[in-house]
Amino acid sequence: MQASFWISQIFAFVTVFFWSSAYVFTKVALESYSVASLAILRCLVASLCLGLALAVKGGRLPGLAEWPRFFLAGAVGFALYTLAFNKGSLSLNPTTSCIIISTSPIITAFLAQAVFGERPGRAGWLAIGTAFAGILVISLWDGELLVSGGVVWMLAAAVLISLYNVLQRGLSRHFGALEITAYGFFAGTLLLLPFLPEAVEEVRNAPLKHTAVLCFLGIFPSALAYLSWVKALALAPKTGNVSNYMFLTPFLALLLEYFVTGEIPGSGTFAGGAVILAGLAFFVVAGKRQRR
Repeated sequence: MQASFWISQIFAFVTVFFWSSAYVFTKVALESYSVASLAILRCLVASLCLGLALAVKGGRLPGLAEWPRFFLAGAVGFALYTLAFNKGSLSLNPTTSCIIISTSPIITAFLAQAVFGERPGRAGWLAIGTAFAGILVISLWDGELLVSGGVVWMLAAAVLISLYNVLQRGLSRHFGALEITAYGFFAGTLLLLPFLPEAVEEVRNAPLKHTAVLCFLGIFPSALAYLSWVKALALAPKTGNVSNYMFLTPFLALLLEYFVTGEIPGSGTFAGGAVILAGLAFFVVAGKRQRR
């Protein structure tokens, strides 16, 4: 195979590894940082990195009429998403959080139906039914319906990132992936600025190791992962050559959870996660057949 194919595989794996690490290290950072402080500081670090990338590579500056769309994307995909993600991470283990966020491709498809008139078809309905059945398995595993606040917040995060995916599609007609990501992070950071004074105070009091974890979250799972993913998609002959790496995310999150915290999720997470990932796999395979 061509060298570009194998390089795309490396970029895809690096991206998925960084994204998987966010679930574990967010849990670690929340030991010293509040939900809002972690959100603003992570977005701020990512914005600085992406601003540097834009300065090196260059890019088109949005016009005045285009900034509202970037602020909407930044609010949904970064400001509100990180707040909901952090809130959910407080009470969920990293692997469960990752599995719930894995429903976002299916949710995105249904939102695209509402916005662009795309039809998910029977396969789509079956996939989303299977995915949410998996969430019910997680919630019912102990014999009673226990929908924790963490599950609700993480589902909200999945919906928010799905909304961002739809908004990003509209912006991609006029801007590149780096520009969309960078300007989205800039907008999200500005919206979170009211939390900055509290965050600065927490930086002063937090252990150095937790501040280092916070910087890691802003640089690697946020800024570099998005850039790496764009590179993987650009080098791969087909999108499917790299998109299937997304199925590794829960497995990598599980491994990292064990090596970082020494903990293993309960059996309910494994059972419900298997159902959710089966629904996602069916959704992806059915979608590929429809495009042939």
